[in-house]
Amino acid sequence: MNVKNSAALTCECSRRTFAKLSVAALLAVSLVSVASAQYCTPDQCDECDLNNCRLDCCNEPPELWLVNTRCVNKCCNLDEAFEHISVKRYDPACCMFVSETWDSLIAQEGNMPSLIFAHGNTLQHKGAMEQCWEVYNKMRCCPGKKRLIFWSWPAQVVYKRPIIRPRVVVEKNLHIKLVYAEYQGYYMAKLVQRMSMQQRVTVGGHSYGGIMAAVCAHYIGGGELRCLSLAGAQPVERANFRLAIVSGAFDNDAMCLGGRYGQSFIAAEKVYVTRNATDSTLRRWPEISFRCRKATGVTGIDANCLGEHAHKLCQQTLTADVGESHYIEPHLASARFMNALCCIAFPACRDCANGQAAATQGTQPGATGGQAPAGPRGPFGGGEGPVRDLIPVPGRAWQRGGIFH
Repeated sequence: MNVKNSAALTCECSRRTFAKLSVAALLAVSLVSVASAQYCTPDQCDECDLNNCRLDCCNEPPELWLVNTRCVNKCCNLDEAFEHISVKRYDPACCMFVSETWDSLIAQEGNMPSLIFAHGNTLQHKGAMEQCWEVYNKMRCCPGKKRLIFWSWPAQVVYKRPIIRPRVVVEKNLHIKLVYAEYQGYYMAKLVQRMSMQQRVTVGGHSYGGIMAAVCAHYIGGGELRCLSLAGAQPVERANFRLAIVSGAFDNDAMCLGGRYGQSFIAAEKVYVTRNATDSTLRRWPEISFRCRKATGVTGIDANCLGEHAHKLCQQTLTADVGESHYIEPHLASARFMNALCCIAFPACRDCANGQAAATQGTQPGATGGQAPAGPRGPFGGGEGPVRDLIPVPGRAWQRGGIFH
């Protein structure tokens, strides 16, 4: 090969190399652009370490309360119906729930921090209680005394699926359940308003349960919704009042200032939100949204729309932890998620995490944690007890609360 041909070949190779590098650079820029468009703001939390996986899941279980709104009004005369909501406390000595009142539930609030947690859509009461016990067990990962108030609401299917046009019926169920969830937020707000907030109170929920938490805070912050407002509510921050929204199934701008639930960030001192762009269920939310918006559980909340309240947002991306799943079980199996939830809801967890960071022992590697140790014998430990329909049936497939079922 002569010198001229060699130089031409070298030049051609250089052009190809430059072209490949240019394509690679353009691809990188494109990926960055896509990521920026997908998530307006990065994960943030000025209080908790969102990547902490050092959890000791051998702490004491929470005190368990059950609020059941399935047998009261769903959409009207809510103030009167509130007084007839079923309130029960779990007695571990007898392995059964005992009837209580709002007054007895509120009387215990000063003794320990509380997490009020609502399940997602489609669950009947038995399925909701199976989820309740799973959350109960995983809260052993949270140190210190604590209380779980599990909220069972009328999430079961309203309109039965016909042979023809099933999609129309599915959408009707999703829309009517969204209405129910917003009214449930009013019930929650009436409970929270009665609390003194001497101890931390966190209102949270998964999927449609996240609607209830956001609406509750909206009412507490003096907001109006569906021609309802909470008597005595003020647009001010309430100390020790927090939110925890897991895979939120509602429009991603609803909690922005001026949005449908726009008073929520004003009322809360901290708001924890999970997001996952690969959520195979919530990616279809624009088809359900009346405004064709993406779901909060997919994009999270844009901190830029929160103004002076942006520092309250504690946002965590869980794609690596839960994959494409929308359901609660993979979230509960994630050590990162449980650490963040415990840190937001219970002050003792942050103190414990600081102690663990200073020590060199007791760490658990990996992004996802194993299953929590089984609790004592009884419904939460898989044993048998006299709780009847409130205990999970071994081997039964869970109704996991997906919104499109």
